[in-house]
Amino acid sequence: MLDFKRLTLLRELHSRGSIAGTARMLGISPSAVSQQLAKLEAEAGLPLLEQVGRSIRLTPAAQHLIASVDEAVSVLEAASAELETRRSRIQGVIRFAAFSTFARTYLPDALRNMAMVHPDVVIEFAQLEPSEALDAVSGRRADIAIVDEFTHVPRRADSGLVRTLITTDQLDIFLPHPVSSVADLAAFGWAFEPHGTDAHVFSRNYCRALGFEPRVLFDSPDPRLHYELVAAGVAAAFLPSMVFNRLGPTLDNVTRFAPTKSPAPPPMFREIYAVGRRGSNLRPAVKSFLHILKTVAA
Repeated sequence: MLDFKRLTLLRELHSRGSIAGTARMLGISPSAVSQQLAKLEAEAGLPLLEQVGRSIRLTPAAQHLIASVDEAVSVLEAASAELETRRSRIQGVIRFAAFSTFARTYLPDALRNMAMVHPDVVIEFAQLEPSEALDAVSGRRADIAIVDEFTHVPRRADSGLVRTLITTDQLDIFLPHPVSSVADLAAFGWAFEPHGTDAHVFSRNYCRALGFEPRVLFDSPDPRLHYELVAAGVAAAFLPSMVFNRLGPTLDNVTRFAPTKSPAPPPMFREIYAVGRRGSNLRPAVKSFLHILKTVAA
């Protein structure tokens, strides 16, 4: 009989691509990961990993096992959701992951409303960037992940995940001082999110579509820091409307770009989704929390 925990470890290795990455995510040593995988190979009676240069690759047998694990877990989650619908009270634990701006803006109200409606539901929260949050849902370390998606920068598709649109967030260019045309934007140094992120790709492509190559001087995942750099007069930045929440910056110290000598640039938006696994999204507690998130964000 194959050990189910070791099978899920193999699945995590498939997602992470390396034993070191798997160990970091699970908080165990690489040697412990290797030992568990060796035991799984012994149980299977077939090689599951093969060395390719300095990296490892899953064999066809391992790929087949992973597909079976995904199917088995989906069935178990659907069965668990069915049992929850038979209870007289909605209860359970929801593991929720979201990026900082969304959490600061909506999480306190969402938690308060959830506690009022379903006091037996416990929400566990982790602040994670969208790509990390998606990995947490795929790896079954979270039930719901909040992610953003920018125009022309689609996120990866996963047939085992379902997503729910929570809200749409407008983005604007903010400057230390007014300028009259798009051409003037090239003179600023810019604050971008880290290289390789969807936000960085979107911002750079948008600048190029306007006809200039941005001079990126500041690299940070924190839009509040971007705001502070704009307010200090040292950078321009793309800022989402969500950053101007009751706990965040105000519009007093920055200037929204509004050219007078050229056509205004096209509007910018990002869509905010809640992503969960198929089967898990049928749980009454999860469905109720998604409804509350949409209501609060509206």
